[in-house]
Amino acid sequence: MTKSWYAIRTKPRQEEIAKLNFEKQNFITYLPKVKTTIRHARKITNAARPLFPGYLFLQLSTPETYLTSLSSTYGAIGPVRFGDYIPPVPDWIIEEIKKREDEKGLVSLFDPKRLNLKKGDKVKVKLNHYDELEGIFYAQRGQDRAIILLNILKNQVKTEVPLECLKKV
Repeated sequence: MTKSWYAIRTKPRQEEIAKLNFEKQNFITYLPKVKTTIRHARKITNAARPLFPGYLFLQLSTPETYLTSLSSTYGAIGPVRFGDYIPPVPDWIIEEIKKREDEKGLVSLFDPKRLNLKKGDKVKVKLNHYDELEGIFYAQRGQDRAIILLNILKNQVKTEVPLECLKKV
C-alpha cells in the first residue's frame, strides 16, 4: 500500500511535542526547520524553528483510518482538511524541501551557488527597499554569510553580511 504525506496542524509552538508523540505511535513524521535569528534585549542568537509554524507532515496510507489518532495526539489539532476532504501533500514538495537541508538538517531558503561569486567580484548590498551599497566580494563565511570589502571614509573595511542581501554587479 502506497503512503502519501499529509499536513497536520499543531497547537502553537508544540510542533516538537506533536512530532515526538506521533513517533511514539510509529508514524513517519517530517518537521522541516530553518535557522532563525532572534534579537532580544540587545542579544542576537540563532535557533532552529519550524519552516511552517503550526504544522508538520505525516506519511499515511489513508488519513481517514487514523483520524481519531491524528486529532487526539497531544500537541496536535488534526489534519489539514477542506470539509471532509483531507488533501495529500505532493511527494515532490517534500523532496524539494529535503533537498535544501544542510548537514544539520536545517532548510536553507537561499541557494548561495546561484550567485557564483569569486574573490574580487563587485557586488551590491541591499540595505532596504531603496538603498544599496557597492562593495567587493572577499569570501563566503559559512552557508549564509559573506565577507565583503566596503569603501568607508576612503578605507576598505571588511564587513560580514547575509548572502541573501548580495547581488552580483
